[in-house]
Amino acid sequence: MTQRLFTIKEAALRTGLSTQLIRKWEERYDAVTPSRFPNGYRGYTKQDMETLLWLKSKVDEGVPIGLAVQERKQQLEEGEQTGSTTPEEEGTASFHVEGSPGEAKDYREKLISLFLRLDQSGSQRFFDQLLALHHMDFVLLQVLAPALVEIGERWERGEISEYQEHFGSHFVRERLLALRNLYHRATDTPLVVTACSPKERHELGVLFFGYFALQQGFQIVYLGAAPSEKGIFDCLEQLKPAAFAFGSSSSELLKEAIPFYMELDRRIQQLELATKVFIGGRAIDRDELLTGTEAIHLVAGDAQETVQKIKKLIV
Repeated sequence: MTQRLFTIKEAALRTGLSTQLIRKWEERYDAVTPSRFPNGYRGYTKQDMETLLWLKSKVDEGVPIGLAVQERKQQLEEGEQTGSTTPEEEGTASFHVEGSPGEAKDYREKLISLFLRLDQSGSQRFFDQLLALHHMDFVLLQVLAPALVEIGERWERGEISEYQEHFGSHFVRERLLALRNLYHRATDTPLVVTACSPKERHELGVLFFGYFALQQGFQIVYLGAAPSEKGIFDCLEQLKPAAFAFGSSSSELLKEAIPFYMELDRRIQQLELATKVFIGGRAIDRDELLTGTEAIHLVAGDAQETVQKIKKLIV
């Protein structure tokens, strides 16, 4: 399964410990043993975060850190043997906090105001603060996605400029792409190739899908906006993925792409592959097999819902 890793900056924000103190506890007391991102930086699992929170609570009570570490290791060893958790351990998982609708609305308004001012550093600081307080799913689905919809609607109404809408979209795009490096991917899990539908350039729906697919343990390859048809056919033949997942926000562009999908289906059958193709996004309003195909599925719903539907079909 894919496992979410947190950077040392995230660990510091979520636990209230400084990055220096976290490193000190690691190096002197072997408090946690972080994994490593591809760039060599420290990566902390959920259990590492819980351990750091637990150790902090003990030190705040006056327990020496060395003794606290020994107690925590014994606690985890006993938990592995019995398959149970202690009340203290259960209580440490509090850094994943869900926000209320009122909080989400306030966060969206704050974020939109930062986008409209093109405040890159302020937007990044606020994004980091949200991650320190809330689960990533809440931040993505209740804050970022609705904020993007709102600034898009304001642009369409002529209330804001195109450059302001583009700034917000690019900010979110960069954060979603960066999330790919926060997960370990098992090599034996299904490969899903994601891309925009041909001629489609609205990427964010596909990127949201990729994030939730990573959470479910899939290997994800992203080919970007408006991919070439030849590139997709080559990818099918060479990688033989478990699935393709395309995003489409335009009914007109989807209609133009039907011949491409028919040819993709034909090649899948010709190569005798088990590859399935899924098309989601705003252009899709119901679940059905594309007429005249055997492997092309239309999947309605948001990114999180479509991942769950697809998982049932390819796992």
